[in-house]
Amino acid sequence: MSSLRREAPPISDYEALDGSGKCTDEPSCSSDPSKDSSSCTSAFAFTILAINCGAAIYHSRRDPWSVAFVLAAFLMLISLFCALRLFESLPRSSPRRSHVKAGVWVLSTVLTILFTYRVAALMPFPVAVVVWAMSVFTILAGFYMFFVCSDEVKAAPEERPAKVSDMA
Repeated sequence: MSSLRREAPPISDYEALDGSGKCTDEPSCSSDPSKDSSSCTSAFAFTILAINCGAAIYHSRRDPWSVAFVLAAFLMLISLFCALRLFESLPRSSPRRSHVKAGVWVLSTVLTILFTYRVAALMPFPVAVVVWAMSVFTILAGFYMFFVCSDEVKAAPEERPAKVSDMA
């Protein structure tokens, strides 16, 4: 007869086992901005974004307002990516973190309004109202999540990994 083996629940991304079988607080897939894979991914994303913006500028080269829109969106997206990288690299106790968080929210709000304006201009009035309402909801939800909710999210009891003593 084969013995039934009790399988351990999967370990979350925030608790990886080290060689001794003890849990560490290091994520298994690090999002550290100084890692090579992260900078490689960022360079790839920037290249795709730049090519896309270049193509959009080329196709709308006879419309200066469209070119200005693409350039403004491109610069704001680059600024947002840089601000997000800075935010992630700052320690949680840094007083600068709240200022960078505000900058991230402002940049994402301006981008939301910019894109909503362009999309709503192409829609019939009732649909444009819905698009603007969704935009306002997104902006307010972002503000709530960034500034009203606490930074520390606690896992629900069923999401916490079981201790080694609980698995035996």
